[in-house]
Amino acid sequence: MNGEDEISANGPVPPVGEQLRIAREAQGLSVEEMAAATSIPLRHLRTIEACQYEGLPAATYSVGFIKTLARRLNLDGAELATQFRAEIGRTGPAHIQTLPYEPADPRRTPPVGLAILALVAAIIVALGYLYWRGSAEQPSQIAAAASDAPAPSAQSPAPGQLPIPAPTAATPAATDGPVVISATQDVWIKVSDGDKTLFLGVQHPGDRFQVPADATAPLLTTGRPGATSIMVGQTAIPPVGDPDRMAKNISLKAPDLLARIAPAGTTPPPAGPTPTPVENAAGPV
Repeated sequence: MNGEDEISANGPVPPVGEQLRIAREAQGLSVEEMAAATSIPLRHLRTIEACQYEGLPAATYSVGFIKTLARRLNLDGAELATQFRAEIGRTGPAHIQTLPYEPADPRRTPPVGLAILALVAAIIVALGYLYWRGSAEQPSQIAAAASDAPAPSAQSPAPGQLPIPAPTAATPAATDGPVVISATQDVWIKVSDGDKTLFLGVQHPGDRFQVPADATAPLLTTGRPGATSIMVGQTAIPPVGDPDRMAKNISLKAPDLLARIAPAGTTPPPAGPTPTPVENAAGPV
């Protein structure tokens, strides 16, 4: 006598969960063995056999459980699925809830060693990228340091001669106004003031960011200096680095920015009182 014959011999057709339990016990299988054979979580099997359908997931998944169990127990899966739908229709829809992930078969989960290996590989790739960026930026930093080196001082005048003032190029007129950053193309920038980030993100053409007047030491980092436009009032500041190479920690103080437009090789006039005339043997000059 198979499971269906035993169920039909007992009179009225019992609920689906009870039919599955009777068939399982008739074949001498435990609930744990059924869970291992069908890959259905053990708690769902017990819920089905207890006919407590409100504890099951969505109806689509629950009907799939019924068909899988029926095939394992040599029962009519289609008929049991139809009866199961009718039963959950009378008792209300199956309770839909987000359940914690519970792998039915531990063999399907990736080994811990593989996950650790992937993490180590990702760290190595990140460190390699940082090393490459640092090596690529060193030549530009060396060139910038060479251009900032002070020019050799002029030869001292001979005794008894008046010092000949060196010609000085016209320095830019003092410009009053805020420091404004805009973009000619999409460019990533960061503006910080000490530990405080004033702006972080991508500027698009037409976007403007004005450095707060109360910022004490504002600094700029830009991914593309050639696409970053800086204005001090009405004065345009030249690019702060190579056009397509990241520039970091550029001072956004107005005097520092205005100093970037001074002609190369010139120095500001010396501060202090005007020198007094030099006297020689013939009298004051």
